[in-house]
Amino acid sequence: MKRFKPNNRFQQAAALIVIGILTYTLINHLSVISTVFWFLTDLLEPLIIGGILAFFLSVPMRALERRLTRFQEKHNRKIRPRFNSTISLLITYVGSFFLIFMVFYILVPQLIETIPPIITSVENALPRFYAFLENHNIDSAQIKSLLSGIDLGMLIQTLMDNYEQIINTSLTAVSSVVGVLMLAISGFVISIYILANKTKLQRQIRKVLYAYVNKRHADRIVAVASLTNKTFSSFLSGQCLESLILGCMFFVTMSIMKLPFASVISVFIAFTAMIPYVGAFLGGAVGALLIVTASPMQALVFLITFLVLQQVEEQLVYPRVVGSSVGLSPIWILVSIFVGGKLFGIMGMLFFIPLTSVIYSLLRTNVSSRLQSRGLEVTADEVFSVAETVEPESDLQSKE
Repeated sequence: MKRFKPNNRFQQAAALIVIGILTYTLINHLSVISTVFWFLTDLLEPLIIGGILAFFLSVPMRALERRLTRFQEKHNRKIRPRFNSTISLLITYVGSFFLIFMVFYILVPQLIETIPPIITSVENALPRFYAFLENHNIDSAQIKSLLSGIDLGMLIQTLMDNYEQIINTSLTAVSSVVGVLMLAISGFVISIYILANKTKLQRQIRKVLYAYVNKRHADRIVAVASLTNKTFSSFLSGQCLESLILGCMFFVTMSIMKLPFASVISVFIAFTAMIPYVGAFLGGAVGALLIVTASPMQALVFLITFLVLQQVEEQLVYPRVVGSSVGLSPIWILVSIFVGGKLFGIMGMLFFIPLTSVIYSLLRTNVSSRLQSRGLEVTADEVFSVAETVEPESDLQSKE
């Protein structure tokens, strides 16, 4: 007896019905789906954090593995993948901890030292601020009464009267900090297991994929995963190196010009520069606000220096270090930053840029393939047919 094979129209109708049912179900059960999603997210939070940490650290780890392999090949030594992986893992984690320690060793003492000068500068600036308001015929009586109405003794008495609530709040805060610390430790341990067994995990995932998915679809999934991994890795490695160079440029320049808060501002700009286009300007704004408390003229000098170094970085450093790893125009990068920041904050800004690049690359490949299969060529002014259709080379294959 022959098996029934539905024709294309039947398949299309069945697919439309299934899609309609699924869409209706999703719309009517969004709250349930959201609850289940957040429950699974909380349940798997250590695994998610460990996976994200492992992905970040896999970039320098793979670079070290490649260097060790090339060194062994150059000196005609036996290539030992397991040894290379273990050494690269140790160097990556030790280097990461050393980098974090150095950042806090530089940043925290500098931040503590900046607090008294900022308070003194604000106190000294208040009379000038009142004089400025009076010179421009602006009533400053309300501001004076508001600031003079702050009674330190009354504030201390209020704290003493509500000490129980303050203690409970402090205990809750400490408990939250401990919970975050335990979560970070769990994610750290999981990331070590993931990176130490990445080859085995990759082989297991491929086995499951090809066991349950059609080979053609499985090949497509592997190609998309390879493109995604390459795009994210290139973006992260390029942005980290570019941020480090930019931070060093600011530290050296500000030290030579004897501008205040050089180390704090340089580290802050290096961190915010991980977000293209807007991150460095955020760091520059914070740096200008810090310096203006010490000297408005030095703040003006810093702003001019910032604009000069930013142009040097955009024209010389960024194209050479990051290059076309993202492959997006500035308008799409800005859209990615705004959407990612709105949905997931700082991490969303960082991850949505390479994610948009992957989607853009896949869409571009699909559009090009469809146009060439129809024998069409589209320009900004017209659409016309071509004599011969040439099968386009897949971006996915070229990027693997």
